[in-house]
Amino acid sequence: MKPIIALFALMALTTTAWAQYKNDNTGDDAFPSPYQQYVTFNISARYGVAFPFGGQQGYINKISPTNLAIDGEWLFPKRFSIGLKTGYQYSQQRLDRQVYQYGDQAISAVQTRTLSIIPAMVSLSYYFADNAAALRPYVQFAGGGAFVNYTNYFGTLADPKNGFKGAIAPAIGLKYYGKRDRGLGAEIQAQYQNVFFNYDLLKNSAPSLMLSAGISYRFY
Repeated sequence: MKPIIALFALMALTTTAWAQYKNDNTGDDAFPSPYQQYVTFNISARYGVAFPFGGQQGYINKISPTNLAIDGEWLFPKRFSIGLKTGYQYSQQRLDRQVYQYGDQAISAVQTRTLSIIPAMVSLSYYFADNAAALRPYVQFAGGGAFVNYTNYFGTLADPKNGFKGAIAPAIGLKYYGKRDRGLGAEIQAQYQNVFFNYDLLKNSAPSLMLSAGISYRFY
């Protein structure tokens, strides 16, 4: 419930902030910014927390505090962009010592469940303000794949599974630069990610909701 509330709070913040600063984002048509005339660029780095859902929640049901997102975009004058997304996401959960059946033997061990994901996706974004604006709310859809490393430890024994799987990641977010044409700014984003990975305790797929914040830099 908490991640859903946080997502709606971000949507409300994005809508309210855009309405509040709409007049400041209009610009001067007599002296258009290079951001409005040419293909320009944006890079961003964010750190966030991820809430597990679905099959991932069946394997690790704890919030992950270890998530890095890195994006690069080509910004087109018509308020849309094409980009590349990657990063690093890590989740871990340790269970109390129990007796497990491991192969043909019973062992007493502490089970440590780990999951790391490195996404590699192409993104398409639409911005609700021009490329030079101080405040730039957006919606985004990304698709591609992710390298997944699933390792479930039973003491010193391990049950590993890894591979490159398909993934999708729709998102909403907000970039704030302080004033028009400024390069360095801040960014917040809410992203729903689903990696199509299925193995043992992680059933069907690995969806999660990541809330992140960081820095953004645009240039030409």
